[in-house]
Amino acid sequence: MSAEDRARESNLFLLCHDCHKKIDSIQHRDSYSVEFLTSKKSEHEERVRQVTDFATLRPTTVLRLVGSVRGTLSPIPPAQISEALRREGLTGMGEDTRNGVFDIALPDSESASWYWARAKEIINKTVDRVFDAIAAEDTSVLSVFAIAPVPVLIYLGSRLDDKAETLLYHRQRQDGVDAWTWPGAGPATPVPTFTVEHVTGLDAFSPAGAVEEVVVLVSLSARVSRERIPSTLAGMPVLELRPKTLQPTPDVIDSRAALNAFGQTWRGALSLIEATFPKASKIHLIAAVPTTAAVTLGRHHMREAQPDLVLYQRNDDDSYDAVLEVTA
Repeated sequence: MSAEDRARESNLFLLCHDCHKKIDSIQHRDSYSVEFLTSKKSEHEERVRQVTDFATLRPTTVLRLVGSVRGTLSPIPPAQISEALRREGLTGMGEDTRNGVFDIALPDSESASWYWARAKEIINKTVDRVFDAIAAEDTSVLSVFAIAPVPVLIYLGSRLDDKAETLLYHRQRQDGVDAWTWPGAGPATPVPTFTVEHVTGLDAFSPAGAVEEVVVLVSLSARVSRERIPSTLAGMPVLELRPKTLQPTPDVIDSRAALNAFGQTWRGALSLIEATFPKASKIHLIAAVPTTAAVTLGRHHMREAQPDLVLYQRNDDDSYDAVLEVTA
């Protein structure tokens, strides 16, 4: 090639020194063919076009919550968030403190005595700032990326409610830049259905209208063991929400359609409790659910109108402790 041809835009790559040296080396010539490099260049250029098309991209505010789960802290890299937003036609990750990224960090072990109260305090303060941005019309879409113990996620959801457009992102069990994108689903992909059943028959409560506290087990990622329910809850009516035809599995919520179906069933369960136990003032909620389902449990609970939620954390010995409450 002539010097003029080599300098043409179609032949230009911007690489770091190490990659430049590797691509140009004779021993890697077959791996880095003209076709391979051209496709990578085109792929990168298309991605840049998408993330800079500000005429069609919608701005979003990112809420990132990272908490230790059984001693493990899993960060959520900005590159993974950016890729998830790109696929949704959103742009975010700005430095503006009003509409950029709001971080909630809970690095301490959930066994620490102060953990749950501290988590509640930080979530309240951060979500208040998010709502300030929404009220000022600095942002209209909230994108939530969260990894934390289930009670923390439910409490977060209870503070977000369902009044602002909120997108929950799913962490796939894989690494890579697309780890926080929802799996691709075709039109034939079945959407799971969910059901609510009375574990303890209603005939055991006479009259049912006098019941003041109810237990709800949510078995999605695993089955909540009925035998492990705390003895303090003995004698209360018990309901279970679970997949209707599938076994509980961490992958049961594999699409936004599945998440919406779960949310609809949960709202129905809350309405059922109100109708069946009109004097109930507390729901003891024990849940084994994926992160997005945990946030959904909180979002679809109406704090002002429905019974308070008492949230339970599973211990290493499979027992449960009440750690947080969602109150009006």
